[in-house]
Amino acid sequence: MITASQAQRRYLVLTALRWSATGLILPVQVLLYSVRGIDLPTIGLLMALYSGLVVVLELPTGSLADQLGRRRTMLMASVFLVATPLVAAFAQVWWHFAVAAVTSALGRALGSGPVQAWYVDTVRAADPTAPLRRGISLGWAIECVGLGGAAIVGGLLPPLFGGLSGDGLITPISVPALAAAGVATVSLAAHAVLMTEPARPASIDLRAAVRAVPTQITHGVRLAAGDPVIRLLVVRTAAFGLAINTLETLSPLQFADLLGGAERGAAAYGLLAAGAFLGTAAGAASAPTLCRIRPAAPLSVAAVCTGLSTVALGVIALTAAGIGGFGLAAVAYLGAYVLSGPSGPLAEEALHERVSARERATVVSVASLALQLGGLVGALAISRLAASAGYAYGWLAAALALAGAVVVTLSADRLSRNAPRVLTGASPLR
Repeated sequence: MITASQAQRRYLVLTALRWSATGLILPVQVLLYSVRGIDLPTIGLLMALYSGLVVVLELPTGSLADQLGRRRTMLMASVFLVATPLVAAFAQVWWHFAVAAVTSALGRALGSGPVQAWYVDTVRAADPTAPLRRGISLGWAIECVGLGGAAIVGGLLPPLFGGLSGDGLITPISVPALAAAGVATVSLAAHAVLMTEPARPASIDLRAAVRAVPTQITHGVRLAAGDPVIRLLVVRTAAFGLAINTLETLSPLQFADLLGGAERGAAAYGLLAAGAFLGTAAGAASAPTLCRIRPAAPLSVAAVCTGLSTVALGVIALTAAGIGGFGLAAVAYLGAYVLSGPSGPLAEEALHERVSARERATVVSVASLALQLGGLVGALAISRLAASAGYAYGWLAAALALAGAVVVTLSADRLSRNAPRVLTGASPLR
C-alpha cells in the first residue's frame, strides 16, 4: 500500500499530464471550427453533441469505475483522449468534428471521476483521518497550471507554423492539436504505471461490472437526491457548467473580433487562458488559507468567490455592448477565473465528505453530469442567443446562472452544518 503523501504526488503528476493535453488545444478549439468554415450555430450544435453524449454516458461510466476499478476505467478514457486531438487536427468538415466530439465525450465521461476517486480512496485507506482539502486544492491548482502553461504553448504554436497553408490538411491552427495528441499518449502511459489499486475480486469482470451499472446508478442517484447538501452542490455545478461553456465559446470569438483575426486571436486567447488558469491555480491553492477566516463554513467562502466571479461576467457583458475595449474585457475574463479559484475544491471537498468509497465515483459522476447539463444548455441556448441578439446577452445569461449558484452554495453551507450525513447501503458487487 502506498502512503498518503505518495498518493498525493502521483495524483498531482497524473492531473498535470491529463490537463496539459487539454490546455494545448484549448486556444484553438473553437478556431479550428472557424477556419474550416463552421458557423457559430453549428459550433453550438457540435458542442451540444459533446455535452449531450457526456450527459448520457456520465452516470454509466462513473458507476463502471466503482465496479470495474479506477485504473482500468481511466486507461479506457485515455485511449479516447489520445484519439480526439488527432481527429480534430485533420478534420475538414462538420461531421469530422462530430466524430471528434464523440471520442472527446467518451474520454471525458470515462475520465471524469476515476483519478480523484482513486486519490481519495488511497489516502483514506492509508489514513482514515487524513484531511482531503490540501490534496484536492493542490489538484485543482496543478490542473490549472497544466491548462495554463499548455495554453501558452498552444496559443503561440500557430504563428510559428505560419508557413503552412491556411486551407490545407494541416493548418497553423491544427498544430496544437497534434501536440496535444502526443502529450495525451504520455499521459496514458503514466496512468498505466502510477495508478495502482487493490486487485478486484476475480469474479468481477467487465461483463459483471456492466451488468451491475444500473443498480449502482440507482444507488448513486438516490444518494444524491436524498442528501440535501449533495443535491444543492449538484445544482451549483450545473450553473458553473453553463458559465464555463459561455467563457469557452464566446471569449475566443469576441477576442478574435476585437483583435482582427483568428491567428492573432488564438495567440491572445492562449495568453489570457494561461493567465486565467494560473490565477485559478493560485486561488485554488489559497482555499485552505481562506478557510481560516471561517473554518466552520468553507462553503460560505466558496459562495463569496462565486459572487465576485458573477460581477466579472457582468463586466464582460458591458464590454460586449461597447462599454470599454479589449483591455477591460481581458481583465474581467481573468477575474472571472481567478475569483472562482477557491470555490471549486471547497465544493468538491464537501461532496467527498458526504459519500463513502463504495459510491464515490458514481456521485462524482452525478456532479459531472450536472456540469455537462449546464454546458449543454449553454451550447444550445447561449450560443444561439449570442448569435441572434449579441454577445452581451449571452454574458448576462451566464452571470444570472452564477448568481443562482451563490444562493444554492450558501444554502448548502447552512445545511452541511445541520443535516447529518446520509448513510449508504452496500455496493451491488461488494
